[in-house]
Amino acid sequence: MRRVLGLFVLLSALTFAHTSDLEVDHIRILTGEKGTFLELQVSYPLNDTLWLKVVRTDRSRGVFEALAEGGYREVEALPIPHGVSNFGLKTPYRIRLVGGRYQPGEEVPVTLLFPAGALLTLPAPVEAIHTPPYRLLLVLLLVPVAAFATLAIRRRRGGRRAAGAR
Repeated sequence: MRRVLGLFVLLSALTFAHTSDLEVDHIRILTGEKGTFLELQVSYPLNDTLWLKVVRTDRSRGVFEALAEGGYREVEALPIPHGVSNFGLKTPYRIRLVGGRYQPGEEVPVTLLFPAGALLTLPAPVEAIHTPPYRLLLVLLLVPVAAFATLAIRRRRGGRRAAGAR
């Protein structure tokens, strides 16, 4: 029993040393028509790669996705390399939350599990995904172009009439 306890203490210390400098910032849940996603920034100072294996909330689980040809595909875990890694809606790796609904304005505890032994639970505010109004943007861009084209056509026609009158 002492050996098992000693091994547990040793492994716990090694695990803590491996993930003690891990920092998670700017965590939030984005929800909208295209789904619900977890957005966060992870800082990891060590030179090896850490893997994020599990993401859970009180009502859903995280599905890890990697950008591939033609869209995103599901992967088992997310790599956390040395430095700062951002995960969001349009990053090479993202976390889709499936299984529950979220309302903008609420705060939800999110649990992250790394196989090295780090278990983090952090509060994440829920925000709506704001998609720009593309139709309005398109109209605002096309109206000046159409006005300029109409003006140019009128000037050309006016120049031809003036040349024909001479």
